[in-house]
Amino acid sequence: MIAELARLVAAVTSPEGGAVVEAPAALEAPLLKALEAHGWRAVRVDRAPVYGRDTLLHALYQACELPGWFGFNWDALLDVLADRAAPAGGRALVFRDLDLLEARAPEVARAFLDVVESARAERGAALRVVRLTPPPAPAAN
Repeated sequence: MIAELARLVAAVTSPEGGAVVEAPAALEAPLLKALEAHGWRAVRVDRAPVYGRDTLLHALYQACELPGWFGFNWDALLDVLADRAAPAGGRALVFRDLDLLEARAPEVARAFLDVVESARAERGAALRVVRLTPPPAPAAN
């Protein structure tokens, strides 16, 4: 477990790699703690169901404690996620049920991940989406 946790922390905090890092849901608490120890602000975004643009933007507003001027649109999200005043190490947006958003509003999920990638690639933001994955289902006999 310690090696897996170290691998995940490295995947999240590295400037290389994609916008999304998958992590076992069972490691959520230790991963959040380890990221915080590395200077990253790790926030759980989907404490309530996120299934569309409005619920996603509201969940991000609350979880990331975004400023009052946040405009609840993709451009405003890009601006706040790429803000250089963001947490010193970086920001990890943790989702337990990202698949719900992808299933119910795939275009919203794509737009959100595009914003995250733009913040990273075009503006140099230290930012990752962490997708928590459930344990594999037991094999049927």
